[in-house]
Amino acid sequence: MAIRNEAPALMAIHPGNILKEELKERGISQKEFAKMVEMQASHLNEIIKGKRSISKKVANKLEEVLGIPSIDWVNFQTRFDYDTKKNEERQIVEKAAYEELLEYNKIFDFKVLTSRAGFRSPLCSETLSFLKNAFKLPEPSKLKIQVDGLFKKSAKVGKDPRMIMTWILLAKHFAYTSNFESAYDESKLEELIPQVSSILHSNKNTIASLTETFARYGILFGVVEKVKGASIDAYSFDYDGHPCIIVTTRFDRIDNLAFAVMHELGHIKNRDNRDNVLNVADYDNESRTEKAANAFASNALIPDSKWKKAPEVPLLPATIQRVYSAWAESNGYNKWIVLGRISHDTGMYKFQSDSSRKIS
Repeated sequence: MAIRNEAPALMAIHPGNILKEELKERGISQKEFAKMVEMQASHLNEIIKGKRSISKKVANKLEEVLGIPSIDWVNFQTRFDYDTKKNEERQIVEKAAYEELLEYNKIFDFKVLTSRAGFRSPLCSETLSFLKNAFKLPEPSKLKIQVDGLFKKSAKVGKDPRMIMTWILLAKHFAYTSNFESAYDESKLEELIPQVSSILHSNKNTIASLTETFARYGILFGVVEKVKGASIDAYSFDYDGHPCIIVTTRFDRIDNLAFAVMHELGHIKNRDNRDNVLNVADYDNESRTEKAANAFASNALIPDSKWKKAPEVPLLPATIQRVYSAWAESNGYNKWIVLGRISHDTGMYKFQSDSSRKIS
């Protein structure tokens, strides 16, 4: 990835440039002027080309011949020397920032972060400062592809650890910039779970309803758009004493959203059993904790006691869809959440979709 490693220069104008323009304006050649100020032509040429400074002695001669005060020429030279030094210092800072950005860029795509956050700057130092502040970044050496939450993820695609970390940082930034209106009380989770289930099954104004309901219980819920290379459905983590659930809605299907939300709610409910670190090397292998969250999600959406009484039908997609859609309606469930559980349990995904499957 190309990263600009040079800071825009200050306008360091050498007084030789000013002298050159002055001679041009007056129609005086360099050779003629060298004689006028009793200076070697080569010496004057070096001043005009910015290769030699204007001394106090030369400044006095310029005042004598051109009528421009000596102090002005000395100030021009002082300003040039100052700007040149500042440019050198800025380049040192920019080089260090550039190298640090390169280290971060090995761990996440910083251009995606700045783009999503609407930040733009040609300076590496300003970009680095923004990233560290907005995304609360530790030093690159301390930033690992490990997180305190757990993913609901695809086992086939989207396994790029760098892009996973990119999305994680976006999700956490969502939390950093959100307001928490209510305190979190873990003892109230049991009354929250059926409310969330009901919202998901009704699938009406779903995202807004989930956001509002979770907020009343001190849990942050939100949507952060997916990034290429990270097939994540949802992510849960803690921030400032509040659980956070962030989803991508990458499929725009109520069954995917329902299972993802409940899966993360399961992690929150059973936090004593949660893994503290996600090992990307084991991305395809579901841990005991992940399996427990899956079981919780299935039961919270459709109680196992009810599921055991579901109809037995031939393993034909059309028949299953017809019978279970009717069963879902008679029991007050969303048919796609029911069919989604069948897909999850059996691996059968060939159901005929309709508009009701989309997140409303």
